[in-house]
Amino acid sequence: MSLNVSWIRGSNALSLFRKRLAPKLVEHKQKLSRSSCAVFIPVCHREDKLNLLFTKRTETLNSHTGQISFPGGRCEEGETAHETSIREMSEEIGLTPSQIWGSLSRPVVSLKMENVYGCVGYIGHVEDLQMKLSVDEVSHVFTVPIEELVHSRAEQNYANQRTDRQWEKLADRVESESDTQLDRAENIRRIGQSVEFCMPVFPSPIDTDQISGD
Repeated sequence: MSLNVSWIRGSNALSLFRKRLAPKLVEHKQKLSRSSCAVFIPVCHREDKLNLLFTKRTETLNSHTGQISFPGGRCEEGETAHETSIREMSEEIGLTPSQIWGSLSRPVVSLKMENVYGCVGYIGHVEDLQMKLSVDEVSHVFTVPIEELVHSRAEQNYANQRTDRQWEKLADRVESESDTQLDRAENIRRIGQSVEFCMPVFPSPIDTDQISGD
């Protein structure tokens, strides 16, 4: 069944999109520990269409090498999810949001069994942004129209390739966080479900040299 998202093409698309997201967003005031992570989900305009902005991590990082991601990272002790995501976006692509809408009501559990909080906000028109990419962390950035994400059928299957070290870490975490045999079985089931996933085939990177400041 095709979703009707014709509203997303109108001049008031941004306010409508924010209104539709509002019931799913909360303000996370909780102070987090370094065992949690947060990402910023940047909504933006590009050629007058609502887009999401993604980063591609460099091939030289020790973790999540070459992956498609939102700006984000590990929380500093005592930070909120909002504070972490904004700090990380500033460090990775040199931007701060013009609007902060809130956080998704539930964190996503990562492959390492870490809580990842997703914060959503608006960063403006891509053509007007002055990005400064961290050469150590970010290979390039690109945007995808939200309408295309909703209707995309151009998907590619990706298998999560875990190293022996990652499997050992997951096994240790399952043992330490499972109070009962039932908990252990549930944690293992959740890990197993994350072995393969689908993502859209992504477009070419933005030439940040043409839209970035000095």
